[in-house]
Amino acid sequence: MPLFPGYIFVKVAPSAEDRVRVLRTNGVINFVGARNMGVVIPDSEIDSVKSVVKSGLAFKPHPHLEIGQRVFVRGGCLDGVQGVLTAVNGDRGLVVSVNLIQRSIAMRIEGFNVEAV
Repeated sequence: MPLFPGYIFVKVAPSAEDRVRVLRTNGVINFVGARNMGVVIPDSEIDSVKSVVKSGLAFKPHPHLEIGQRVFVRGGCLDGVQGVLTAVNGDRGLVVSVNLIQRSIAMRIEGFNVEAV
């Protein structure tokens, strides 16, 4: 099951030739961004999502949030992960977001130390 259905992440040179090569890939419709030109997603956001997936902790897709305090997780397998501190089903939760595509994942962070960014 895809983490963010409908999205793939690619690293390409900003040339027309490379854009066309990606667009010719089966299933690709367009790039995300103004005039469908694509946007650069910071490596730190991609790295945070990868850390959560590799951690083995339970997580689930979560609606993208614009509000809430950004935090760092300190210690444990999620050390350095940034996200938005929020309430998820009444539990203390962390939402890790890829802002440019407005997709997020949420997990419980009880027992983890967090500090404001």
